[in-house]
Amino acid sequence: MNLRVYNICSTGCRTLGPGNRFVVWTQGCNRQCKGCITPESRPLDGGRDIDIETIASAIIKNNQISGITISGGEPFLQSKQLKLLLEKINKARPELSVIIYTGYLIEELNWQDALDVLSKTDLLIDGPYIETLNDGIGLRGSSNQRLHFLTDRLISWKDDMETGKRKIEIYIYADKIINYGIPIKKQETL
Repeated sequence: MNLRVYNICSTGCRTLGPGNRFVVWTQGCNRQCKGCITPESRPLDGGRDIDIETIASAIIKNNQISGITISGGEPFLQSKQLKLLLEKINKARPELSVIIYTGYLIEELNWQDALDVLSKTDLLIDGPYIETLNDGIGLRGSSNQRLHFLTDRLISWKDDMETGKRKIEIYIYADKIINYGIPIKKQETL
């Protein structure tokens, strides 16, 4: 089975949760949030299909990471695939923490595959991005989004994740420049 992916940061990212994190951005989102940080990840037919075994193996073999962050697009559009991915990872590396961003509210994630994903998730950041509510703080994009600590594994970072200063990492590749993290609030110009 494949997961449709917009991007992967396999070397590790330190701006989308505590520690050095393997990040997967899923492809496909039906929302049209104004100011979306990754509008390229919206088309359902965009990105590329990657075998779940390949992704799981890369995560399991990476001894430089302390956790996984999954964003999008909308990850729960592929909840069956995410369930399988997280099961494989959790079986081999149960010490890895899992953070997932979603535009859904936690109360809407009530189908079985979504519930199975949540059972393997330490922190869920839920709610649509609302550009006018971007207050520039914490690990969420806008103040309407909620941090749900589904386990105690990441609770010691709660204050920083809720109210801390945002950071970004900039990676320069031969053909592109990529920012990882949540950008600070855009400043109005005169």
